[in-house]
Amino acid sequence: MIIRQETEKDFPQIFEFVKTAFQTAHRSDGTEQDLVKKLRGGDTYIPELALVMADGNDGDRLIGHIMLTKIAIKGVKSLPKNTFEILLLAPVAIAIDRRNRGLGSDLIREALKKAKNEGYAAVISTGDPRYFERLGFVSAGKFNIKNKQNIPDENVLVYELVSGILEGIEGTVDFFG
Repeated sequence: MIIRQETEKDFPQIFEFVKTAFQTAHRSDGTEQDLVKKLRGGDTYIPELALVMADGNDGDRLIGHIMLTKIAIKGVKSLPKNTFEILLLAPVAIAIDRRNRGLGSDLIREALKKAKNEGYAAVISTGDPRYFERLGFVSAGKFNIKNKQNIPDENVLVYELVSGILEGIEGTVDFFG
């Protein structure tokens, strides 16, 4: 098994992989594959932080995918431009036959490590707090970071890549803006 940066050659396979993976997810709106395509086509896309987990002799069978893209906390009164750039972790997909083996956690940890090495400060995501808290994420509400979608605080989680970086950073993120 390897974790590597996605390539343009992977894009069609990733689209189908994410679509299939989310058909059996606990929470899904059925458009996660479209979100991947949209994020990849925007100016928030960071190719180095769009990763696949591959298996097999040739490393071509996808068993996982993750993306980290830029997002801003807006309305931060303590900063000159009132914005603070962080990363959005979404979506994370693991092959149905490989779930519950720690592969999603491995993929997230690798993405966080790469993001830190690239000089990013923090990551935000939505999801099950029991899952994300095991990885070191905390409620965004702890920092008074709200979201335009009114997702409950316990389901919006942040991870500081730089310890203490979010102290005093209060504002709002728009996950679809």
